Amino acid sequence: MLYNFHTHTHYSHDSDARFEDICENAVRQGLSGVLFSDHCDCEYEEDRDHIHMFSDAYREYRKVSEKYVGRLGSYFGIELGDPHFAPAFADKITHALPFDAVLLSVHAVDYPGATAPFSTICFADRPQPFLQAYLRRYFENVLFCVRRFDFDILCHLTVPLRYITLKYGISVDVGQYLPLIREIMEEVINRGKTLEINTSMVRDKSAFFMPDGSLADLYISLGGSSFSLGSDAHTAQNVAHGLTCGAQMLKSKGIKNIDYYVNRNKQTYSTDTI
Repeated sequence: MLYNFHTHTHYSHDSDARFEDICENAVRQGLSGVLFSDHCDCEYEEDRDHIHMFSDAYREYRKVSEKYVGRLGSYFGIELGDPHFAPAFADKITHALPFDAVLLSVHAVDYPGATAPFSTICFADRPQPFLQAYLRRYFENVLFCVRRFDFDILCHLTVPLRYITLKYGISVDVGQYLPLIREIMEEVINRGKTLEINTSMVRDKSAFFMPDGSLADLYISLGGSSFSLGSDAHTAQNVAHGLTCGAQMLKSKGIKNIDYYVNRNKQTYSTDTI
């Protein structure tokens, strides 16, 4: 039993995946359920009609999900990205449709001169003082968002390292940000929310989880026990990518249940079933 609570369809700007293809591959891979959580990039809310887009996505989702009743649990969500750029809009769209789960993420930092999504920034020629200040601002933005907005699951904490470290090979000492990370995790715990273990960067011989195992340990030490798993799939082929590895990592740390959401209510399944 495994639920992937972070996938993207053709309603996201960076995916061409179809609902039905994701469902078919999820059944083939033996998943129990998937959440469709397309991007809502609040930084660009004036340029895109997100509410119309999600309304279209919901209609298509309803038609496809009916075909899989009894074979696959399918759920409709939203990845609320960068709500700190447009708080009023974020508040509005979060309640615009009957979402099963709201995923919270930060893909862009309100850092002077570098507010573009960090996936588009070249970090290769950036000096260390910039990198340190930029990452500090990232964690500050995340902390603001987990305090301010309505959400269920905090996604891929430490995701800038996907680019700074994996893409550009720049080592980062995350330890200098531990006070901020601790505050983020305490807020997630106090609000009864869930921390995602993102498995999108798991490879054959390495497991680059976001957040990694040491930060999962910190979360657990603070009293956190609510985890979800998400492969962040942008293709149907990746719908189950790394999920078993992530589940085994959590199980090794004594986590007995993994969470998913229905109608924004937390549900659990046992790691003993994995």
